[in-house]
Amino acid sequence: MKYLYFKGCGACKLNGSCKEYKKNVNITFDKSEKADNWGRIVTVFSKGETVRGEAVIKDDKIYCASAQSNIYEGYEDFIGLNHVTIEVLE
Repeated sequence: MKYLYFKGCGACKLNGSCKEYKKNVNITFDKSEKADNWGRIVTVFSKGETVRGEAVIKDDKIYCASAQSNIYEGYEDFIGLNHVTIEVLE
């Protein structure tokens, strides 16, 4: 599978028709992912952690993926695709 660089929904080549291509996935982080928590940078996904999420996949290309953090309750967002391994759940 090819991982595309996520530039935001407005710049996506699927042009908003992504719902039909959403799949449930396991996402394993090869390095930790951080986010801004009101001006403080915090780890939201740890290196080696596997979480369930959703990915938009069409023609063997992953356009974007999102996941919910196990570290910060209620934190869910799109994730960078350059340091993860994604496994499609059937």
